[in-house]
Amino acid sequence: MSAPQLRYLPRSRPRWERDADVVVVGSGAAGMSAALAAAGHGRRVLLITKESDLGGGATPLAQGGLAAAIGPGDTAARHQRDTLDAGAGLCDPAAVAALVSQAPAEIARLTGLGARLERAALHLEGGHSRRRIVHAGGDAAGAEVHRAVTAALLASPVEILTRGVALDALTDEQGTVRGLLVGVSGRDGRTLQCAAVTARAVVLATGGFGQAFATTTNPPGLTGDGLALAARAGARVRDVEFVQFHPTVLWQEAAAGQCPLITEALRGAGAVLVDGAGRPVMAGQHSRGDLAPRDVVAAGMQRRMERGDGPADHLWLDATGLGRAVLERDFPTVTAACRQRGIDPACEPIPVAPGAHYACGGIEAGMDGRT
Repeated sequence: MSAPQLRYLPRSRPRWERDADVVVVGSGAAGMSAALAAAGHGRRVLLITKESDLGGGATPLAQGGLAAAIGPGDTAARHQRDTLDAGAGLCDPAAVAALVSQAPAEIARLTGLGARLERAALHLEGGHSRRRIVHAGGDAAGAEVHRAVTAALLASPVEILTRGVALDALTDEQGTVRGLLVGVSGRDGRTLQCAAVTARAVVLATGGFGQAFATTTNPPGLTGDGLALAARAGARVRDVEFVQFHPTVLWQEAAAGQCPLITEALRGAGAVLVDGAGRPVMAGQHSRGDLAPRDVVAAGMQRRMERGDGPADHLWLDATGLGRAVLERDFPTVTAACRQRGIDPACEPIPVAPGAHYACGGIEAGMDGRT
């Protein structure tokens, strides 16, 4: 059978070509895991990343941990009920069922790759009725997961193309996606060569688009270009208006773009959101108070800021009651980020405001990932 005739969108034609069974775009935990899975089935896999190495992206920034019903007396059914309650009727029940039933096995998979995860002393976060947050390094779960998955990837046969940006899908005369047009930047960061990568399957794991907002927890590379590429190629997108704002992003005057996350696990440990007068923000707003689902807390914070009896752009998270020893032992990442900005969380409340965090919508796919 002759090779399909590819259609190039109006950009410069490729300088060189590559071929793979599967091409994965994105080097976070999702992209690297997809690449490892495909390689484990004997496929020739090429992973494309914007980074100059595998050390960037959003995964290393994750603090709190991963949720799984593995604690004493906890069940997938309870985890599912909590998730559906937090989703307020907007969740896909089949997706939730898959998430909660497969979460324990995913924790085991990551542990099998060498991730040093704390699975006994579980943390508590918003929207959960039980402690079910597996963590690492106190508040550095993402960094530990990223370390383990990166090591596994580098030991695998997966090929890695760094400093590569997926520009457009390559389609045949019937409109079927057959690969990608990729821009590869030179080491000087100023030149760009185009390459054509043909593949039997394209996996997009490009993250969200937090950089579309003035304040976000997302790193600079999360600009939504994967979503735009899919839409141009004819894939359906859905629920892109659902952007989760994390309630507690470190606030500083005139700060914009990526700002440090203040993990929700601090509130799980007893920290309290307060206004300028020290009054609890979430008192009377939800039965779980500071541990209500994130959208509820962020909206409650916004209402308090709009009341006009304090700053209109931030509130405070009071973690002083936890004590210096607990902060330094269990929340070293947050403590260091605060101290770098002249804030001692053991002695003073942390200025916080909601910031764009998760993109909950995206490319519509079935439970098998097929678009």
